[in-house]
Amino acid sequence: MLNSGSEVPTKPGIFSGRMFAPGLDGVGVPATAHWQHGSLQVHAAGRTWTSGVQATVQSGGFNAAQLALVWVDLEGECRFYVDAGAPRAAFAAGLPAHLSPQHRAAGQASARVERRFRLWWAALGLLALVPVLVVALLLTRVDSAVGWLVTYIPHEQEAKLGDLVLVQTRARMRVIESGPAVDAVRLIGERLTTGSAYSYRWLVVDQPELNAFAAPGGVVVVYSGLLQAAKTPEEAAGVIAHEVAHAELRHGLQGMVKTLGVRAGAAVLLGDWSGAALGQAMTSLLEMKFSREAEAAADTEGLRRLVAARINPAGMADFMDTLALQSPGAAVPELLSTHPASEDRAARLREAARAYPGPWTALPVDWAALQKRLPGADKPGSAQ
Repeated sequence: MLNSGSEVPTKPGIFSGRMFAPGLDGVGVPATAHWQHGSLQVHAAGRTWTSGVQATVQSGGFNAAQLALVWVDLEGECRFYVDAGAPRAAFAAGLPAHLSPQHRAAGQASARVERRFRLWWAALGLLALVPVLVVALLLTRVDSAVGWLVTYIPHEQEAKLGDLVLVQTRARMRVIESGPAVDAVRLIGERLTTGSAYSYRWLVVDQPELNAFAAPGGVVVVYSGLLQAAKTPEEAAGVIAHEVAHAELRHGLQGMVKTLGVRAGAAVLLGDWSGAALGQAMTSLLEMKFSREAEAAADTEGLRRLVAARINPAGMADFMDTLALQSPGAAVPELLSTHPASEDRAARLREAARAYPGPWTALPVDWAALQKRLPGADKPGSAQ
C-alpha cells in the first residue's frame, strides 16, 4: 500500500535503512521504518510504504550480509534494506512471529557466506605466502628441499640428463673412442657398479688436466691427464670409485638442482629438456664443489665398492699422495679444485683402507703400456 505526503515519524522503535521501489533512484534512497500492527511502515523521499502480509525476509548483497524485507504492492516490488548494528536489533525486536523463521534463515545464510569469505581470504593469504615460504625453505633448508625433490626424479629421467651431458662432452672435448685406456676404465667401472640401477657410460677424454667427474644418470668422464698421473690402476680405480659413489648417491643431480634452481629439477622431473637451465648442466658439473659431507659420503661409498670388487682400497689414499707430489709451483690439479683434499682426509682414507686386509685381486691392466698409448705420453714430465 502507498500513502503520499506523510512525514517521517519520530516515535520509538524507528530504525534506518535504504528503500528501493518503483519511482525511486535506482541505487535506493535513505529511509526510516517501524513496525505497526505486523506491517512495516517505511518513510522515504516524503512518502510512506506499508508492507503487505506476503512480505518476506531475505538476505542479500555481495556477501549476503544485508537484511531486507521484500514485498509487492500495486506499483511493483519494494525492498527495504535494514542498516547494520542497532537498526537490525530494532528490526528484529518488532518482527511479526510469522516472519521469525525467515529471519533466522536469512541470518544463517549470511553467516555461511561470511564463513566462506573468511576461508576464501585465508586461502588467498596462504597462497600469497607460498612464494615467501618456498624462498624461506630454500634459504633455511635448501639441502632438505633439494633432497626431497631429487627423490621424486626417476632414474630413467636422470639418465636422460646424463645423455645430454654426454652429448655436450663429445661436442666440447675430444673423446678417445678406443684403446687400452678406454678398456681399462670400462673394466674398472663395471666391477665397481655391479647391480647398479644405472646403465653406465664410460668416457676417456683427451684433456691434460688431472680430473674426472660423474654426471647424473651414470656417465663417468675420466681425463687422460689423470690416467697419466696415476702410478697404478688401483689409484685410478680409487678416483673412479669416488666418482661412481657421487653418481650412486645422486650428488651431481642434487648439486645441479641447488646451483641452477628447483626449476631445473622440476624440468628433469617433468621431462622438459628444452629449458635453458639444463643447457648449463655441463658447466655446472665441471665447476661443482661438493660439501664436506658429500665428499665424506663418496669416500665411504667408494671404499665400500672397491672392497666389494676386490680392488685394493689403499689406491684411493695413494692417489691423494700422487696429487700432493705434483711439481712445486704447478697449477692446482683440477680435481682438487672441485674435490678438496687434505692430509686429514688422506689419513682417514688410509686408516679406513687398513680395516680391509684383503686379499685383493690385481687389476689385469698393463699400466705402463696404457700410459704410453695416452695422448701426450711423449711430452716431458709425463709418466713412462
